[in-house]
Amino acid sequence: MGCRRWRTRLAELERCLPKPLLLEDPQREKRRLLVGQRLVRLCEQACELMTQEEQIDVAEGFKQWAEAVGGPYRWWFRDLFQGRCRLPELAPATMKELLVTWLSPDCDPMTQVCRGCGLLYPHPRLSSLRDLKLLPGKVPLVGPPPWYDFPVYFPSCPGCGASPNDIDWSHLVDRLDRPWMALDGYVGFAIRTGAIPGIGGLDGRKPLQRRRTKWLET
Repeated sequence: MGCRRWRTRLAELERCLPKPLLLEDPQREKRRLLVGQRLVRLCEQACELMTQEEQIDVAEGFKQWAEAVGGPYRWWFRDLFQGRCRLPELAPATMKELLVTWLSPDCDPMTQVCRGCGLLYPHPRLSSLRDLKLLPGKVPLVGPPPWYDFPVYFPSCPGCGASPNDIDWSHLVDRLDRPWMALDGYVGFAIRTGAIPGIGGLDGRKPLQRRRTKWLET
């Protein structure tokens, strides 16, 4: 695939990144812009390491996201711009591996976020819980995990090397406060009136959001 076609897909991706909500926090919109720019840059750098076939498949994934917020990257990009994960600086080879792995139809839509760096990376979908095998010498829920031989694409987090067991489910992240939320590459959650009752009144999330996004002030 020619460089022109690839750049066209990147331009479509950048143009169709999620738009700000009405009455969006201006600081969150700034973070959204910075994260979007990083995403496009990392994708462009990763492209240089791909085969022509990989470029075509990845570009098609960008097209599906741009046209219908669908395709193989929908789980990752959706959670990234909803503030449920972070995009750290990644080496081109790492970004390429992530983009190519997400193309697999076996990726689990129940997404996981690394507690160490905030990266959301793919893992295989289990066809059945009966497929799980207990690790030798392990007793379920006794001692530290893992207890079962879960299939993985990555033996450790591609972003920071943390254990694949040191994760949070992405749909629960907005109820948590993790150290990576104060680092660059994080959009933050949308502040909604009364979103978490009892921790600060009508705008209870603002103090927590400020702690999470101090990187903008440095």
